[in-house]
Amino acid sequence: MINKILVSIIIPTFREWDLLRSCLEALAKQSFPMEKVEIIVVNNDPNNPKPEDLILEPNVTLLTQPRPGSYAARNMGLDHSQGQYLAFTDSDCIPNTDWLSQGIRLLEGRFDLVGGKMEFFKPEGGDHQAFLFESRFSFRQDRNVLQNKQSITANLFVKKTVFQDVGPFDESLMSGGDYEWTRRATDAGYTIAYGDKAIVRHPSRKNFQALINKKKRTSGGMYFSFFRSYSPIRKLSFTLWILRPPITIFGFNNLSLKEKIILFQARWYLEWVGVKEMADLHFSKKSARRE
Repeated sequence: MINKILVSIIIPTFREWDLLRSCLEALAKQSFPMEKVEIIVVNNDPNNPKPEDLILEPNVTLLTQPRPGSYAARNMGLDHSQGQYLAFTDSDCIPNTDWLSQGIRLLEGRFDLVGGKMEFFKPEGGDHQAFLFESRFSFRQDRNVLQNKQSITANLFVKKTVFQDVGPFDESLMSGGDYEWTRRATDAGYTIAYGDKAIVRHPSRKNFQALINKKKRTSGGMYFSFFRSYSPIRKLSFTLWILRPPITIFGFNNLSLKEKIILFQARWYLEWVGVKEMADLHFSKKSARRE
């Protein structure tokens, strides 16, 4: 069995069993030959075991990582993986049918990493403001990969040899560890492609409060990844750059004036939330938020 495994799909999950169920159903429908695939799910909350009615297919392995953080969970999945290629997604994601085929095609070409395309859908009960914001501003994988040479782990393919050389994810980070690791890999000379046909669908947050919670978490990741090491002058200049009014929103196409105003207010408010969170982390010496 070990010799047959070509791809290891690694999925961390934290109290999202119902969402994981949909993710696994989508993976079972992949056009890629699944006899060459193992799926490693890592439960990051040992106090929240798998429901009895969630039946796992024979190629799915369930592990438990008690150490907090999705990057600790992903590293555990890495340690148990048998595949030559690694594919990462999250338990709240829905990969398209050709996701694996398209991502692995690029790895089998001349690339070492692939950051795939993200698309948003409005979940049941979700509001338009949150969907509008996320569909415009969240998970900009084209920019992440093509400009910054980075990718999120919600849609990432990597040759296993890259991890063997570069090392694992930074488990001290609660957010931003995917950007940190992929930049580490590309800085080491490994190539990355944008997989515009390797598509993963992600639900938008249901309401604005959920966006606020996400901003606080990702700002904590930014703080511990790089901001805290900046000089006072650089901290100030970076903060002023973040807080500039996002007037370019009014040049967006295919939006009404009302939608542009909604986006402007939401974007600017969330940037202030993020700056306040980093200030709180700096002066209180507290830990980054997980949720």
